[in-house]
Amino acid sequence: MDDMWKKWMGKVLSAGLMSAVLLGGYTPAEAASKNIRVALFVDTGQGYRGVVPAVTLTTEKGMDVTLVGPEGKTKLPGLGGDEARYRVDEYHLIVAESSDWNRAQQVAQQMSQRKYEGSIQVVKRGGQTVYQVVSGTYGTYQAAANQAKTVAQATGQQPSVKGPLRLEAGRFNSLKEAQDWQAIFEGSGISAYPVLVGDKSKASFAVWIGDEVSQEALTALARKAAAEIPGFSYKQPSTQSYVVLKQDAYGSKSDTIWKYVFSPKVKLTVEPKKAGSVSLIGVVERDNRTYRGEMELSEYKGNLTLVNELSMEEYLYGVVGSEMAPGWPLEALKTQAVLARTRAVGTGNKYGIANLSDTVYEQAYYGYTKESKDIRKAVDDTEGEVIYYKGKIAESLFYSNAGGMTADGTEVWGNPVPYLRPVMSDDTDPLVKAKIWYLVSMVDGTLGYIRSDLVRVTGGTNPVGLRQAIVSTNSTNLRSGPSTAYHRVLSTLPTGAEVTIVAEEAEENAYSWTRGPYTPAEVAGMINATQAKSNAPRVSTNLKTLRVTERGPSGRVMEMKADGTEIAVSSPDAHRSIFQQGASTLRSTKFDVEEMGTFTILGAGGKRTTYPVGSSNVQAVGANDYGSVSANGYNDQFLIYRGTDDWRVASKTQQFLFRGTGFGHGLGVSQYGAKAMAESGYDYEEILQHYYQDVTIEQ
Repeated sequence: MDDMWKKWMGKVLSAGLMSAVLLGGYTPAEAASKNIRVALFVDTGQGYRGVVPAVTLTTEKGMDVTLVGPEGKTKLPGLGGDEARYRVDEYHLIVAESSDWNRAQQVAQQMSQRKYEGSIQVVKRGGQTVYQVVSGTYGTYQAAANQAKTVAQATGQQPSVKGPLRLEAGRFNSLKEAQDWQAIFEGSGISAYPVLVGDKSKASFAVWIGDEVSQEALTALARKAAAEIPGFSYKQPSTQSYVVLKQDAYGSKSDTIWKYVFSPKVKLTVEPKKAGSVSLIGVVERDNRTYRGEMELSEYKGNLTLVNELSMEEYLYGVVGSEMAPGWPLEALKTQAVLARTRAVGTGNKYGIANLSDTVYEQAYYGYTKESKDIRKAVDDTEGEVIYYKGKIAESLFYSNAGGMTADGTEVWGNPVPYLRPVMSDDTDPLVKAKIWYLVSMVDGTLGYIRSDLVRVTGGTNPVGLRQAIVSTNSTNLRSGPSTAYHRVLSTLPTGAEVTIVAEEAEENAYSWTRGPYTPAEVAGMINATQAKSNAPRVSTNLKTLRVTERGPSGRVMEMKADGTEIAVSSPDAHRSIFQQGASTLRSTKFDVEEMGTFTILGAGGKRTTYPVGSSNVQAVGANDYGSVSANGYNDQFLIYRGTDDWRVASKTQQFLFRGTGFGHGLGVSQYGAKAMAESGYDYEEILQHYYQDVTIEQ
């Protein structure tokens, strides 16, 4: 759980403590024991926003599907198979069709490479199998037509728009009979599908023809069908409770699954058939995760929406395992269980059709595979327990690492939170366990970082006493900082390359981190991208200074200035999202900024020379009166010795390096701090009451 929801929470807290907004109107104790609804795909315009055109569900022993619509609730007959795909019956594209499976696959892959959805639908036409590449669902014809043009330009294909307008040919007693008539229509060149029509008593089978986009096309289809296959009335269906049955390829041309194309006016509930002690249902489009409970599919706010409904405690098994690691001390896991339950109960019905999402907008929930025996015990041992402050449910706030001290509310949202004040937090476990990287200097003076296990220390030293080493693996990357994920590659070194070890640093970890160094133009671009949203003054791309000008009680950044101009932010915690390059942001606001191009040299007689920001004319005087030369040759970066084996990397032109501790907003419970306290013998209630002041933990 992180800063993604801080704006919403800031509004809540600015009006005072959040009142007990609970699940379905229940009291906290009641809500903690009821089912919870978790949106896996949803877009309501706020919070988590993520949808897909189709959802593929998998089970071990098959699935039971129930339709709930205007005509009532109907359990649909089993169609067989352990997998099925689900779409809303709307406008869509047929991007290409071919009797050649390989051709259809190529088009589907082409769509995927260009970030468009494309699944392969299988139809029979005149006794021949045809593979159609289907893409998207669209609420209007115009939206589909516009997308067809976009796809055509990107792929060179010629998509056609298909719609949800159809004619009913007749009702039948079985799926087999409906399929037999489907084949007859298909043999006459008329698209036809079996349809499950729901009512209160029993689902019936029908055959519907067409995928039309207008009433004119529907009228023309009726004339053609009446001429080809007389004897049916060919009227538009009157029911709104239906599922059109199609088939999709599932991995190979010989493996097909049912596709339920359901009415926008209904919802489908899917439950796995009983299989062993725990029956699970998988979601392919959610990284193939598996879940307890049941899945509900519907169209909501114009999008296909998938909701996982299950009991509160079963939900928490997945949350605690997603937010903490199995094998952590039991008391730490219990701490997380109470926090997660408090968060779930206090969220209310945030998404209208669901209480919360499965993402860090509320709290991570990655399903059954994140469970373990100790995590289930932690949840069960704290069953029903939530955190209260003065009789009202408290805000459940947690994050990875406090960097040594938790935050004050003013440092995160600008508002004090009466039960969350800064406290010390032992968060150094990731730092202690981190791999070591070497800051090294190459023969040509280039400075960079190499992981320590990729070099061999020779035992020799250079004239100033620094250790020497050689690269022991081929194609070793020299990087701008101590991590492979966040720091760029400067060069690739061969086995045997000589390096001088200047210093040691821990690999990027949850406690300590660096970002950059960034150029003035890069930093100015980051700042101006956010300043433009608030009409704040823009800063020069020739930025000279970037300073922290105010810190909060825990040392977190409250205010920054660029060349003397204050950087506008919506809240203090927003400082960390300003300095973003790609997907990489600052991990916390507990950081310092090193101006690498700003430095002062003390000369003879106490003379001080402060090098102007941006100057590249930095000279070094050699031993034995050797003439002055550019510091470290043609390299922009060079070393300054500050005594007692303390070296600073400076630059001839300005660069900005961020060094920080902590991971997350810092308000509430540090997960690594909870782990350390549990390892020291504290129980979960003591841990919670260390990070939360004046609260009670009640069932």
